[in-house]
Amino acid sequence: MTKLAILFGGVSTEHDISCKSAHNVVRALDGRFGLQLVGITRDGDWLRYAGDADALLDGSWEDGDCTPVACLPGRSGDRHGLVLVTASGLEPLPVDACLPVLHGQGGEDGTVQGLLESCGIPYVGCGVMSSAVCMDKDASHRLAAAAGVRSPECGVLYRGASRDEALAAVEACGGFPVFVKPARGGSSIGVSKASDEAGYAEALEAAFALDHKVAIEEAIVGDEVGCAIVGDAATGMEMGEVDQIVVSGGGFFRIHLEKDPNANTQLRCPSDLPADLLARVREAGMAVYEALGCEGFARVDLFVTPEGEVVFNEVNSTPGLTEYSRFPQMMRVAGRELGDVLEELVERRLRA
Repeated sequence: MTKLAILFGGVSTEHDISCKSAHNVVRALDGRFGLQLVGITRDGDWLRYAGDADALLDGSWEDGDCTPVACLPGRSGDRHGLVLVTASGLEPLPVDACLPVLHGQGGEDGTVQGLLESCGIPYVGCGVMSSAVCMDKDASHRLAAAAGVRSPECGVLYRGASRDEALAAVEACGGFPVFVKPARGGSSIGVSKASDEAGYAEALEAAFALDHKVAIEEAIVGDEVGCAIVGDAATGMEMGEVDQIVVSGGGFFRIHLEKDPNANTQLRCPSDLPADLLARVREAGMAVYEALGCEGFARVDLFVTPEGEVVFNEVNSTPGLTEYSRFPQMMRVAGRELGDVLEELVERRLRA
């Protein structure tokens, strides 16, 4: 049986979401592969976890049956890849491939992908460059625009920016309101909508607490839509059903930050977009996926304005995979269960 390492946890603010995603992935892949669970603590320690997967949901896995893991660079022979660090020395942890289920900085931004490549471990998902570009809202917007997909007006600030620089970024976006986002964050953590200068100052403080680079974005009026895509430009791409998010109360989509995941939204899958608009959404989603060099799987998020304009939002190169996340639901409505999708991607990666 193929041995598959599931990487989860991580050092980012999305640690808990990653653990929930990994728990759902384990359930989906149970019996299909010989699974090795490798968790990364918030401090960055790698641990092979051999206990019950339910412990991933409350964080108690770190107190369970854990053995430190190290990564040895190399591509030939036996002394490379994942190894267990035991009292008697280093022991190989044989795996045929790896599925990183890591969200945010230090896991979804090309860092872990580069490490896996240096250790000669095949992995499923976007590569180093694509992961890094997708993670950076400024860079991804520039590439999407170059591919002909409308992107929000966006200014960039770095920690220590002056008041004049901060206000100039707002002006570049057409004035208030604007969205203030850590440039390399996810799951809406640290994201704020600012409608005046006082709120803007608070939003900048919150965003700079998480990243030294902050994106100031034009506030697009409209519904968010998502494209769940698998494959790559070389071997072919396919898309699940397009979903649609209608946000109530003047807020914004915060699925992972609410006690009730659907607290402030109505999620429609499939969307109720008219056929011509749906076709343009699908075309834009594919164009962005290809332009950013995505492979394996990812979720491309866009906006649809009341005037029918399609506007790029962001790409999640490792989208949420929890039981209530959008990517699994979009694939399920299209007739494909998450386990089937991931199994096919692992097998395709091993054939490459």
